[in-house]
Amino acid sequence: MPLRKKNAPSRRLSGMRTQPTPVQKLPFQLGKPRSFGSLTIVPLFPGHEPRLEYVGLDEAVARGLTVSEVDEHGDVQALRLVNPLAELVLLYEGEELVGAKQNRIVARTALAAAGSELRLPVHCVEHGRWAEPTEALAPAPQVAYPKLRAARHRGGGQVEVWASVAAKAESLDAHAPTGAQDAIYRQHQGTLDAYLEALPRLHGQCGAIVGIGGKVVCLDYVSRPDVFAGLYAKLLRGYALDAIERPAGHGLGAAAVSSFLRGIDRDAVHLIKPVGSGSEGRFAGKVRGAELTCDGELVALTVVPS
Repeated sequence: MPLRKKNAPSRRLSGMRTQPTPVQKLPFQLGKPRSFGSLTIVPLFPGHEPRLEYVGLDEAVARGLTVSEVDEHGDVQALRLVNPLAELVLLYEGEELVGAKQNRIVARTALAAAGSELRLPVHCVEHGRWAEPTEALAPAPQVAYPKLRAARHRGGGQVEVWASVAAKAESLDAHAPTGAQDAIYRQHQGTLDAYLEALPRLHGQCGAIVGIGGKVVCLDYVSRPDVFAGLYAKLLRGYALDAIERPAGHGLGAAAVSSFLRGIDRDAVHLIKPVGSGSEGRFAGKVRGAELTCDGELVALTVVPS
């Protein structure tokens, strides 16, 4: 039976995918928007079959990938990743890892090469703990909420991350003794589960354009629908955590989506050194965000309004 809370938002859903709309220079097509409460999801579907083979973080950890502190002293903004698998592993920005000395979120989308070790840039999302109950960190069931991710793309650093998490806990009246983002998600799990039930991932979906209160807040895309399948619920919990602060209504219009997409100029990205394999580019014009390409294929794309 659907999970309904006393003040749960009303459903406004259409369960069928319409004829997709092509997007110039972007490797995906748009499906029909679906809304629940103040949240609207425009599903994205691949424009062609992905070529690059890779797996997601959760699957990789289950098969032996480890993430731990860089050394016995630790580093708030870095972790040690060891990938013993024979496959590339995608770590998507905002994915949360819990345990070790502090909970962290992945700061930049990265591809860890097969049989590699790398220093993973992260941000701490737990201000009041520096102890090590577990040696390795484990993937949490959520990705950081869009407001936090957008603040980072607009230039915010670790101090702004801590401030954002503290403000979110206060806004949602969440008890978080160590300032942990994870505590906010756990205390609102029932409400977030209603969004998961109302907005399930669609077959073949590889991304989403996300609107809250009628405004686009982010775009998330990965090239492989099977990998996105492992990310979707985690991303949706983040979208919902922002959405529950807004009243229901104000669905996302086609004009807002079109205007947002026109601002994504992939010819104007600024290339920077990637964390692992591939090439990383940053957007700094009408939109902010980052893209990761490998062997000529767009593997992951995160975009927020400027």
